Amino acid sequence: MSKLEKKLKTDMRKKMLDTNPSDELYERVKKELNMKEKQKQYQVNKTYKRWVPILATSFCILLAIVIGVIALNNKKVNAKEYNAIVQVDVNPSIQMVVDEENKVLSITGLNDEGKMIIYGEAIVGKNLDEALEIIVKIETDLGYLVEGSDDNKVTLTISANTEEITNKIEEFSRNTLNKVLEETGVIATIETAKGYAEEELKLLAKELDPTLTEEEINNFNYNDYVHVVQLYHLEVADLASVKLEEMYNEFKNYQISITEKEAVKNAVNHLDIIYQGLIHAYNLAYDALNNAYTSMQDGYYSQFIDPTSEYQKAWLELAELKQAYLDQRVVVANLTEEETDEKIFQEVQKLESLKREYEAKLAILESIEKASSTVYETLVLVFETSLETMKKIEEQLPDSIQTITFETLIDTENKLNEFKQEVCDTFEAKYQEAIDNAKETLQARKEALRASLHNNDSQLYE
Repeated sequence: MSKLEKKLKTDMRKKMLDTNPSDELYERVKKELNMKEKQKQYQVNKTYKRWVPILATSFCILLAIVIGVIALNNKKVNAKEYNAIVQVDVNPSIQMVVDEENKVLSITGLNDEGKMIIYGEAIVGKNLDEALEIIVKIETDLGYLVEGSDDNKVTLTISANTEEITNKIEEFSRNTLNKVLEETGVIATIETAKGYAEEELKLLAKELDPTLTEEEINNFNYNDYVHVVQLYHLEVADLASVKLEEMYNEFKNYQISITEKEAVKNAVNHLDIIYQGLIHAYNLAYDALNNAYTSMQDGYYSQFIDPTSEYQKAWLELAELKQAYLDQRVVVANLTEEETDEKIFQEVQKLESLKREYEAKLAILESIEKASSTVYETLVLVFETSLETMKKIEEQLPDSIQTITFETLIDTENKLNEFKQEVCDTFEAKYQEAIDNAKETLQARKEALRASLHNNDSQLYE
């Protein structure tokens, strides 16, 4: 985390509910992100106001402040305005949310390679064509798209409210990609895939924000769901690995149950003495739940995040093989007719061998992931068993106890912000070293890929 980020985070924590940062702070953030002044003030409806304060104090401090500055307005959104999801897959998988002016509002990598491509790049706030140009050029620079290769492929997936909007963005994106690919000398097939249907996007929104109630999410429209995706991108912007992001989501989801049951326990402890046996049983069950929760966090970390874990060691080995494979693709793509048949055969065979080796190593990683998931799911089962035990005890308690739920506890915007703030702060405090390590690993891999490819280029022209 840079000194600027730390200072901004400290400043914003002092003003957690101040969703309109000072002009001075805005200018500093804008300068850091190299953004131009927006000519249009973006508007969101009242539904989303609750999200912004927490974002301004979570991992994505710089981007969140900018969104907070330009987004807060309770006027109804103009019917001509919309948000859409643009996904670009080369194998690095990258997802963006854009508005009707093709401005990129948020971005995330859907896999580790996607996170690597966008890491350290100032893409939010740019036009979609600029964003696609940056992505394609980095992917070419790192060897994912190869000049002279005949197997380059880019897949576009557009998710928007109407077919007309989808087609409009798809055509714009395809034209942009063709132009950039031509400029970089890369020949690639551009394919399209079907985007999210509204019901699919609704399920995704609920998954990304488990604090949404059924009533809230049932009143959302397509653009509302896309906005949830946008805010999630910002929420996890500082988590530089898929497994770290998954751990954060697990942490967030189960914290809802912990918050609810802690409140129930406090209420139970004030019941009449006639409930003494149930009070004792409930406290024991709560302790078991808390211990299970801690074991789940420690278990996930030890299985997937710890650098000494089998998963991480296999992941690094796979990354090294991928680098070798990408390097060899460049070598094969640059073979000329002047090369002997034997030389061409050897290089092509080497590429095929690396591909088979990569696929075998990927299978090993998936096997380790499956075994590690089984270990983690055993810990989750202990947690869920404790939760069921508590629910059965609650059925024997007064109705006033049974009405205590997360929704009744977190019933205002301020309370929701405080809950999300606590989740973010607790996770960050506990796993700051892992967060920093993930970013360092990503940056090192990005630099290694670039250096390796450029080294190969130098050798080709010697």
